[in-house]
Amino acid sequence: MVPIRPAPMRPIPASGLPRVTTFSCKRCFRERRESYHPTLGPATVCEVSSKWYTFGENRRTLRHNSLHGASSLREHVSLSAVLHAPRKLVLEERPTPQPGRGEVLVEVDACAMCGSDIHLYEGHFIRAKFPVIPGHEFAGRVVALGPDVEDIELNTKACIENHVACGTCDYCKSGRENLCRGARSIGFNVDGAYSQHVVAPAKCVIPLPEEIDDAMGAVMQTLGTAYHAVMTRARIEKGETVVIMGLGPVGLCALSIAKMAEARAIVVDEVADRLKVAHRMCADESINISNADPIEEVRELTNGHGADAVLEIVGGGQKKTIRQAIKMLRRGGRAVAVGSFESEECPVPILELQDQEKDLIGSRGHPNTFRVCIELVATGKIDVRPIITHILPLEMVERGIQLMRERQEGAIKIILAPQ
Repeated sequence: MVPIRPAPMRPIPASGLPRVTTFSCKRCFRERRESYHPTLGPATVCEVSSKWYTFGENRRTLRHNSLHGASSLREHVSLSAVLHAPRKLVLEERPTPQPGRGEVLVEVDACAMCGSDIHLYEGHFIRAKFPVIPGHEFAGRVVALGPDVEDIELNTKACIENHVACGTCDYCKSGRENLCRGARSIGFNVDGAYSQHVVAPAKCVIPLPEEIDDAMGAVMQTLGTAYHAVMTRARIEKGETVVIMGLGPVGLCALSIAKMAEARAIVVDEVADRLKVAHRMCADESINISNADPIEEVRELTNGHGADAVLEIVGGGQKKTIRQAIKMLRRGGRAVAVGSFESEECPVPILELQDQEKDLIGSRGHPNTFRVCIELVATGKIDVRPIITHILPLEMVERGIQLMRERQEGAIKIILAPQ
């Protein structure tokens, strides 16, 4: 459990409580004893959520003192998971941030945990700025507007584009905001959504229809990253054969996009549970690399020709998958590097790349994909629900990190629910 910095208290006065009352807290599921707070009076604090509760008239009914409550201890405070340094994550009560000019305040309803968050947590993200609140894939509602914000209404349900580009450089003007040199990144070098509230530029607010719930809205960025890799960088067409290496959230979303494009999809992973999920999502063939050579298997499945395209969505500290991806291609095929690697060094079969005119293509981010992905999900053309395996309260963020790192309990996409 992440350590919580508790709200200050003073000793219970001798005559402050007429009688000690016990009850079962619905958040921490423990017997709690009535305490005393100098502002709220007779009250109690939940050990899991660190929230204060007061009592109804029968002294057994709990009233949660939420952020907007008139008598709330937390009236101007938000609970946040703050990363002070690699592997040093602390739950803190911080003043609720205030939106500046051209900004909005978002009450975070769902924040998806991402593999990039793990890289940040372990100190492998070079653009990080500490201390920082992680969390860059999120959805919620706009609860406050800064000056000069006119085209967004309060209570707008939305997901947020975390890549805050400058909007004026050549890359931005040409529609490639993901390559902007002056961009800021919410959740990496600007405070993110492992928090009850986050400030975001109004231009980054993407409204969500009611057909998309909070958890689904939080994975629009994951789907957008897959869409950019499959449709823009790999340029997958109907009838082509595509190999998807790595069945994390982006890999499974890439599978959905490839099938939507009417391609034949071969999936590659070493986790049997994820291969089963991929088949439920209509993968045509699967390869478990724990008991098979993926290069030979792809050649056999393609009558010796190789795949039209291979998406490498593994990354991490290993260095073999880029070479494997190129080896799986037919002559003139396209290999797309989507996974985030920890090192610049990665062996490439350069003679084969040159002689057979194979392309090695990079894919970064999700430029201009949110709205098309929202439309695909809202109309039922793509279903992201199979990848959402866990929904945890913010107080269990360390448990979420453990589930992701160790691939426990069939974890694929974990959603934090800060509220």
